[in-house]
Amino acid sequence: MTNKPVKVRQLSPVQLRILLTLSRELLQTDDVSSSLGLVGRVLVEVMSPDSALLLLQDERLDVVCFDRRGVAHPAGQDHMLYPTAAALLSGTRHAAADMRDQASPVHIGPGTLAVAVPAHAAVAVLAVSWTNDLASTAPEKCGPLLTYILELAAAALGKIAARSSLEQLLWQQREQIASSSMAHAAELERREQAVTDLRVLALTDVLTGLYNRRGFFMQAEQIFKVAQRKRADSAVIFADIDGLKHVNDELGHDTGDALIRDAASVFRQSFREADVVSRLGGDEFVAYTLDDARPEIILQRIRDNLHAFNLMQERPYAVAISAGIVRCEPGGKQALSDYVLQADEQMYAEKRSRLH
Repeated sequence: MTNKPVKVRQLSPVQLRILLTLSRELLQTDDVSSSLGLVGRVLVEVMSPDSALLLLQDERLDVVCFDRRGVAHPAGQDHMLYPTAAALLSGTRHAAADMRDQASPVHIGPGTLAVAVPAHAAVAVLAVSWTNDLASTAPEKCGPLLTYILELAAAALGKIAARSSLEQLLWQQREQIASSSMAHAAELERREQAVTDLRVLALTDVLTGLYNRRGFFMQAEQIFKVAQRKRADSAVIFADIDGLKHVNDELGHDTGDALIRDAASVFRQSFREADVVSRLGGDEFVAYTLDDARPEIILQRIRDNLHAFNLMQERPYAVAISAGIVRCEPGGKQALSDYVLQADEQMYAEKRSRLH
């Protein structure tokens, strides 16, 4: 016995209404659980089966069974309808398979009905069992409608699975891009930090942490040009350490380095954060200060800080600094380096006056 292909004209107006409603609702649903709920509701409405099993040839979707109320549950190979559904899905010829034509129902036995779509290369199977009055007429009365229900369910679930797969792929790609971007940003940050570190090393005196000669002129020249253009007061202070050679000769160069660090600390504390303070090399220091109408106050501050340091610190030496100061003429023609040389001369003049 061979069934005729399923035709839409075999469906009653009521069945068509059911299908149209199901298709519309499935189109508006974007998750598996809701879609299965709609399919289960329709199965109960058209057949009131005792059990139903939906099997798809898609590893992303689990085997699903429906209870008497149409509620979907996960199912396994131990389900009573699984062998029937699996045989149709794999293309295995069942004893009743001769009844099957394209998208036609297969009447497996009393109270059992299964359909597969498409018939010759099945990707979805829906099998139902029942004990109600539909038993004698189920293939003819419900088979066509069941086939269309399966087609709609398979299309909706396949669409969701495909979209989920695409979203997963997009998420993975996004994560890869984000990870790559973070790695790139980290590498850029590392390189920028390396450049910054190299720049700091190039401009900083290692022993004292003050600017070195290059750092002083790079920083102070910019401020000096602005001060000259705006005719602002500024000054250069030149200093060196008294007695460094004696400390090196008598106590060793390690102690001499400690003296240089102490002198640098006192010298730095005598200026504001905005002032440019540097060790030119050896025992020489220089500073550039802006907006100081009375720079001689700085010399007094250096003396006071030295006195306080020597009172509080126990060292095998006393920290002594000679300093000279020169006011930079606002709007003058001399370069910053000229003022540094003049401050150096002032410092030596001050040192000679104390020695005599």
